[in-house]
Amino acid sequence: MKSTNFNSRISTQIKSKNEEIHNLEKGITKVLLDKYKPKILEKIENLNEEKVQRRVA
Repeated sequence: MKSTNFNSRISTQIKSKNEEIHNLEKGITKVLLDKYKPKILEKIENLNEEKVQRRVA
C-alpha cells in the first residue's frame, strides 16, 4: 500500500483559508475606514481633485 501524506494537503488548505480571511478582513477594514472618514478629509480631497482638474484644463 502507498501511504498518503494528508498533512501537506491539510496545511495548504489551512493556508489558503487564512489568506482568504486576511483578504476579507482588509476589505472590511477599508470599507469601514471609508464609511467613517471625517468630513474635513473629504473636503480636502475634493479641493485637491479640483486643483488637479484646473491644472489639466
